Amino acid sequence: MRQLDPHQTGNRFLKPDEFLAETHVVEPMPAAHWHDHVELNVITHGGMTYLINGKQVRLQEGAIYSFWAAVPHQVISAVDGTVLVCVYVPFADLLSLAVSSDFKNDLMTGHVLTAPSVDPADALMVARWARDWDGAGELVADILRDEVRLRVRRLAADQRRADTVEGGFDGDHRRNATHVADRRAIARVQEMTSFINAEFSRPINVTDVARVGGLHPTNATATFQRVLGQSIAQYLRQRRLNHAQKLLADTDMAIIEVAFESGHGSLSRFYDAFQRQLSCTPRDYRRRFRD
Repeated sequence: MRQLDPHQTGNRFLKPDEFLAETHVVEPMPAAHWHDHVELNVITHGGMTYLINGKQVRLQEGAIYSFWAAVPHQVISAVDGTVLVCVYVPFADLLSLAVSSDFKNDLMTGHVLTAPSVDPADALMVARWARDWDGAGELVADILRDEVRLRVRRLAADQRRADTVEGGFDGDHRRNATHVADRRAIARVQEMTSFINAEFSRPINVTDVARVGGLHPTNATATFQRVLGQSIAQYLRQRRLNHAQKLLADTDMAIIEVAFESGHGSLSRFYDAFQRQLSCTPRDYRRRFRD
């Protein structure tokens, strides 16, 4: 899993199990990145557009947005002086929350979720979180984490998918054009990610994914890498592993069932993937949620 890079995101290096809220001025990112957190985003001033999972999503000032940051995402345009508060919630923490499976599934398939209407309290609340997080003692930090969890639960109870946009950018947006793929490449990657999200539990491979995009496997991999910053194989492995994490946290399925349900093909392959990525066994991971 790629660590958060402060030169790209404005924050400190962040471990997968750490919470954080921070404020920074938005700049277009030179490439997509990803990390194993769920993000809450609120723009307190300005406007910006993400390319996330191959789709363009424009963020409205004052609205709250949530997405799973293990899906490759990139700021591709922004109004000068845009101020963004980012709140990072560990993926394992999301799995432990009492929220609907539909909410989790929507995030894991690359959708950006938002509230039905703008609540002015959100901008004030996240700005306070970012202000209080620096230098907070453990008691205050624990309260902040609880407040973040409650806002995620409230969003899960009343949310909709954020609107996607096509084509160009608003006139006052600036962009790093040399790093944004053309519209045809983005459309093909959307077809490929949609196929992976629908079929990852089956024994599909790079050739199958490339066929959906109408490309030779070599060209498909290059296009996928250019748009999302990772290979088809990396995306498929991560999608399978995170679905397995969800099943281990949310269900009582036997571990061998989880392995096959998440598309790993064999128990040994499943254990290898888990140990390599998370440095623990599936049984140990499940025990965190039972304890």
